[in-house]
Amino acid sequence: MRNAVRRVVVGVDGSAGSLDALRKAAGEARRHRARLRPVLVHSSPEGDYVDMVCPPDPELARELDGRARATLADACERALGGLPGDLRCEPVVARGQAGPLLVAAACRDGDLLVVGGGSHGAVHRFLTGSVSRYCLRHAPCPVLVVPPAPAGHGRRRDRRRARPGACLSSSAGKG
Repeated sequence: MRNAVRRVVVGVDGSAGSLDALRKAAGEARRHRARLRPVLVHSSPEGDYVDMVCPPDPELARELDGRARATLADACERALGGLPGDLRCEPVVARGQAGPLLVAAACRDGDLLVVGGGSHGAVHRFLTGSVSRYCLRHAPCPVLVVPPAPAGHGRRRDRRRARPGACLSSSAGKG
């Protein structure tokens, strides 16, 4: 079937909105019996544009990548209780701009891209742009934007401690 969802790609940054998106993406992956691909995009402390002009040295790049993997593992633990036994999970960490890298990660026939919507304030969106809007405009696949929970609405939180590499263990050797 040409329109079948075979892979659910989800943008994760550790925010409450991205945890909601990760939960929704896991549900969609289960519903479609698809792979779950959480993607965390990060940059150096100086930002994306400085990275393009003057990339960090290899040691700093490895340290930043390690921190990003730990953040992704923690997000998987908090949102899903770790790596779900009933899903094939292919976590990815990438450095650069979130919108373009998420669109690039969801480039195959059968992909569904899931992103959180509205988790940052107006100033942040003005300076960096809206990732969800970028994805809606540029993704070659269907995009599901998960709206933020209403103010005062309790979010499901898992208080278990993160296990190092909980969601990353299945991505050894994958980029």
